[in-house]
Amino acid sequence: MNSLIRNRALLTTVLVGGIAANVATQVLGMSLYISAAFGVIAIASGIALYSDYRRNHKDQRN
Repeated sequence: MNSLIRNRALLTTVLVGGIAANVATQVLGMSLYISAAFGVIAIASGIALYSDYRRNHKDQRN
């Protein structure tokens, strides 16, 4: 159970960091490719976090 919490915390940190980096690159007017890379990282970590939530939510219901 401890590793589950650690994984969710890591995914949440990556998600928040990716969103913050994406916003910062857009505000600072940096390259679109850099902003897109951070956006992809944020989307991927969000999907992984949601997938982890759904997988473990199903296990707890049974």
